[in-house]
Parts: sequence; C-alpha cells; structure tokens
Amino acid sequence: MSTWFEKCFVCKPRVVWGVVPLGLASLSVHAAEFTAGNASEVTTALQQAGPGDTVVLTDGVWTNQYIRFNADGTAGNPITLRAETPGGVVLNGSSRLDISGDHLVVDGLHFNGGSLSSGHVVRFTGSNGDANHSRFTNSAITDYNPADIDTRYFWVSMYGTNNRVDHNTFTNQNHSGVTVTVWRDSSARDDHRIDANHFNGRPEGNGNGFETIRIGTSQQSLSDSYTVVENNLFEEVDGEIEAISVKAGQNDIRFNTFRRTSATVTLRHGNDNTVEGNFFLGENVSGSGGVRIIGERQTIVNNYLQDLDGRANGGLVLTGGVPNSPNSGYFQVKDAVIAHNTIVNITDAGIILDEGIGSSGRTLLPEGVTIANNLIQNAAPAFEGNEGASFTWEGNIVFGGVNQPTPPGVTVVDPQLVQGADGLFRPAAGSPVIDGAAGDYGALVPTDFDGQARVGLFDVGADEVSSAQIVRKPLSEGDVGAGWFYDPGTGPGPGAGLITGPGHVALTADSFSNRLDPNGDGDTWVLASAAGSLGQNVLEAPPGDRVDPPLETQDAVATFGLTFTEAGTYTAYYRAAGFSSSTDSFHRPVLFGDDPETATATTNTGAWDWENGGTFVINDSMLGMPLELRLGKREQFAVLDAIVFALDGSLTDAELDALFTATAITGDYNGNGQVEQGDLDLVLQNWGTGTFGGDAAALDGGGPFDGNVDQNELDGVLQNWGASSAPRFDGASLPEPGSVALLGFVGLGRRRG
Repeated sequence: MSTWFEKCFVCKPRVVWGVVPLGLASLSVHAAEFTAGNASEVTTALQQAGPGDTVVLTDGVWTNQYIRFNADGTAGNPITLRAETPGGVVLNGSSRLDISGDHLVVDGLHFNGGSLSSGHVVRFTGSNGDANHSRFTNSAITDYNPADIDTRYFWVSMYGTNNRVDHNTFTNQNHSGVTVTVWRDSSARDDHRIDANHFNGRPEGNGNGFETIRIGTSQQSLSDSYTVVENNLFEEVDGEIEAISVKAGQNDIRFNTFRRTSATVTLRHGNDNTVEGNFFLGENVSGSGGVRIIGERQTIVNNYLQDLDGRANGGLVLTGGVPNSPNSGYFQVKDAVIAHNTIVNITDAGIILDEGIGSSGRTLLPEGVTIANNLIQNAAPAFEGNEGASFTWEGNIVFGGVNQPTPPGVTVVDPQLVQGADGLFRPAAGSPVIDGAAGDYGALVPTDFDGQARVGLFDVGADEVSSAQIVRKPLSEGDVGAGWFYDPGTGPGPGAGLITGPGHVALTADSFSNRLDPNGDGDTWVLASAAGSLGQNVLEAPPGDRVDPPLETQDAVATFGLTFTEAGTYTAYYRAAGFSSSTDSFHRPVLFGDDPETATATTNTGAWDWENGGTFVINDSMLGMPLELRLGKREQFAVLDAIVFALDGSLTDAELDALFTATAITGDYNGNGQVEQGDLDLVLQNWGTGTFGGDAAALDGGGPFDGNVDQNELDGVLQNWGASSAPRFDGASLPEPGSVALLGFVGLGRRRG
C-alpha cells in the first residue's frame, strides 16, 4: 500500500530535509512544476501549487476527464496548466475543463473526438468563481460532436473579466451551440480578447444557434462588453447567417480574415461597435457575406470585401428597425458611419440601405447615416433601397452596376484597380481614387487596411496608395491557430526555435514558416546540417544559376512570421556562410512583407559570419500585427543559420552568438542551465565543506563560491530559484509575449481537421 508521502511525491517539488542551515526552516520555494496524469491528480497538485507554478499534464489519451483548474495566481506569476508536449494530451469522451480563479494559463491541450450532452467543453468559471485575467492558448478543439446535431453545448465559454482566448484551432464543429461565447450576466464590462485563432469547417446548421463567436445576449445588449475580436481566420464557417454575432456594445471586430464563409459579421444588438480592417474574401462561394448593421452609432471602416455572393443580399447591409423594439428585436439604425471600405466583384448590392423593411414589423428606415469615401466596383447594384432622414453622402466612387440616379456625394468613374499578387485590388498610379476622399475621418482611419499611415489628402476606399511597409494582410492558416497543429513531416524540424529577451528576438533558420518555390522549378530552400550551427538545422539554397529579382522570378523563398509588442528601430542580423565566390550571397528584404531583392554577401570560406541586414522600424500601429520576413536565394548552396532583430545596432558577433548559448547563472551549481531542486540538494548535502562533493562540473553554474559551501551558495539558489538559461524555445509552452515577441507560424502541411 502506498504511503501518504509516496502518493503526494509526484505532485509537489522534491525537498531534502536534514541538517537545515539557519534561515532555511521558513523557506517557501515557488516556480515549481507538478506532474499530473489525470483530473484527480490535477486537483491534488493544485492544492500544493502557488503563484508562478506549473502543473504539467502527462502526454497520452485522457478519457472522460473533468479537469477543474481552480486556483489563483498573481499578475506577475500566473499558475499554468500545460501539456507535457503541446498537443500531446488528447482529451476525449466527455472530457471538459473549468478555468476558475485569477491569473491562470492553459496551454497546449487537444480536445478531439469527444462529445457532451450539454454544458461547455471549456469554460472560464467553476467552483472558485469566474476567471479573471486568465488565458486559454495554443490548444485545439476538433470534431467534438454528438451524434445528434440538435444536442446543444458550447465549446469555449468566457465568463469573468480580462480573459483571453488566443492561438487556438477550432475545427469541424457541426452541432448546435456557439464555438466561442462571451457570457454577460451583468452590465459590467468584460474586456476580453479573442485573437489569432483559426476557426475552420463549420457546416450549415438547421436554424439559429450555430454561431462561431457570440458576444452577449439580447437581455444585456444595451450594456457594454468592450471585447476585442482581432487577427482571427475564419474559413468555411457556415453554421448560420451570423459567423460573429454581437449582442452588446463597445466591441471591436478588427483585422480578421473571412474566407469562403457563408455568413456575416452581424451587429445584432447593442450600440457603439466598430468593424474595422477586416478582409471578407468570398471566393464566389454561395452565401458568402459581409456586415449586417443594426442599432446606434456603429462604425464600419477600412474593410475589404471581394467576390461575395448572396448572404444578406449585399456587402454592407443596413437593416430596417422596429418601433419601440424589445431587446430581442431590431433596433433602428441611427448615426452609423460607413467609410473608406472597398467592395469589389459581388453578385448583390454593395450597400443596402433598408434590408428587411416591411417584414417582421420593421418599418423604420435608418437615419443619420454617413456613407463616405467608399469604393465600389462591380456590385449589382452599388446601392440599393431607400435612405432615411439625415443621410450624409460624400467622396464615394462607384463603377459598374451603377443604379441611376446616383445620390449626391457619389462619383461614377473607373477607379483603375489592378489586382496584385496577393489577389487584392488596389488603385493604379493615376487612379481618381488617389487623394479623392472628402471630409475628415482621420480619427477613424489613421491607417488603411494594410496598416499603412494615411497622410495628406486621403484616398477613397480601404487602401491608401503608399510605398510604406505593409503590416497587415489577409491571414492564412499558417499565421494563426495552435503552433503545434501541423504535419510534422513538412514543417520545421525538431530543433526549430526562438529566444526572446529585452530588446531582441533571436531565431534559428529552421523555425521558418514556409518554403516557397515562386518560379515553379521544383527547388526551394532545404533543411541541412552544418558544423558550428546555432540551430539543429540550417537552410541551404538549392542548386542552380544565380537569381537577380525583380528582373528574374524568385527561385526559392523562406518566410518567417513575426509579431512585435514594443516599438522601436530594430537592426536585422543574419548568420550565414558561403563556400566559394559562386555561393556567397542571398537576398533579404528592405521591409517586412516585401520580396527579398537586396543582395547580401556572406563569407566564401565556409566560416560563419553575422551580416548586418539593415533596420526595420516598428511603430505603434504595427504592434501585435502579424509580420512576415522573406529571405530568398541569390546563389546556390549559400546557408542561413540564425536571425536576430535587436534594438541595439552595434552588437558584435560574439554578443550575437551568446544569445543562442546557455550562460552560467548564479545558483546553478550542477550546471544544467536551471536553478532548481538539484542545486538546493548540492548546497544541503555539502554544507560547510570546501567543495560540492568533489564534482568539478558543479562549479559550472557560476558563483558565488569562495571555497566553502555556506550562506553565499544558499543565497545564490534562493535568490535565483527558477531562473533558466535554456538556449532555445522548443515549443513546450507559449508564454505571454514580453517586450518583443516572435511567433514562428508553421504553415507547410498544416492539417485542417
């Protein structure tokens, strides 16, 4: 029979008790790890865990496990519940999770193939109350469906305040119930954030209740939530007409991408919401839609809508209102602003002025609406319906499918749009769109849909013609979702990694996002091993003649996804090598998102060297936005090993190398790169002696060591407990970004279900 000590040994840090030096008896060591193999062991571990601690769930299949993550961390030291290996804990059957308490983080779980009869797969509440300042990240819920699609339950339910759902993959939900729900049971603000998730594969349901995201309900719709939904990718989420259903006020729906989605963003209830900078790319899928607008003071700006077909009968749709509407009805549209949107090639009206008027008691036309500086080409027609009182029209340009007569403030002229390599239509040089905007909307649209600053006289539509860096783009599946959710056969190798620190971000070349073959010759960058590399692998340019774009098509391009959270001017450094005069260069870009066309020389002797790659300015408008770095082949067999972006532009080769090398930490007396239980054991076991058991390696961790194991060494452990010099991020966790964050978005072979 196991003793009490044996049962608890796995769920608390190991401490050796014996001769206790003065001052140690009251020691309380945190930043500990606890291991749990089932929900019951999680509960036991949490009884011991404190702020800063981590509960590690052992890899394997967890069936019918109800995990109650009931705990309280602190702002600087959350408690983390994570999988041993990201995605390695697979929960099925009736498994579910409560996140209950303050400052909690859940990382790397995979709910797959299970089902519930009711309730929630993941909810931010439980026996410890609603969660606050907590996070569900780097996880996936896939195919968690009952036999009957009418069985209603919710995948992720957000309660409490200041919680975050980010970098998750949600795919193949086919039953009644919302994928991610913000529940409001009072008039208090929520301040939640839903970002960088991949929502994919939701077939059409059999009625209402199949939304992908819902914020609030009609009962609380006249109060304000302050939830932000940003940088998410929605693909083929067709559950019902409302992919995002907003039923509260003061929410931001921004910078998301909708692809082949037979649904809309619907401002169903609530006022003062903003829909900004989203890409609606229907790809001519039947039922693909844009935005439905109901209520007061809604702002719809900088959105790009292309190739839509059928949903809600138009791209941007103003809805008729019901007199004295109940909370669950249709409030009259008042004082909406629809400005600087681009609508191209849709089979219905570009903007509908009175959708649903005359049906379901809707007799009130929208009033006080501003329609300004929108660009509409090839809609059928550009505008449809009757306007209400006090409309303002100015600066709009339409072409193709024009209804006559046009309202004042609408000019019929060819905008001279040109489709770019990214599939988007932008004004060509000399377009009447350039500097053609009217009115002053600078407070609403200081940047365009690319994230470029609008300057001088604004351009009509969502795009400001500019040579500035493009910092926002339509998202693809490699940019969002759980970082481990990909096919390991084609993604980065197991050594792929990055390091973040104050003022810098460093990554090995094998943490690429994609390897592209623009000229279609079958060759692109290849993973190879090389002596003296800082990563596990390097990227080697394929064989062939020298390539000199833009006169020639790019031959091989490697891309890296980045996100910064601190503004400043960063110097780029590239560690590279060549082996002869015909293998000693590669191409780098001047700006993020640009094709690599600047030749950069390397050594030609096979020796590694750090090359200065110029500066990149990160301004406030670029923070939190996914950026892309593109490196290209110039000469065959050149190799890339590592990349650093640093606010310090004068780093030496030795200083750059050191960013990838574990350094000695005071208190790391066993030299394993971390100050932990083993170092405390050494101090206790050798107290009062002149050596650490005669083990020379024990001195690798650095001082203080004065020839005697005493209070100096004990202080070295206690003051640095939990410190680590591990040189690479290996995907074991996804921490909250620090001063600079880089996400190596894995794109090649990412599976979709």
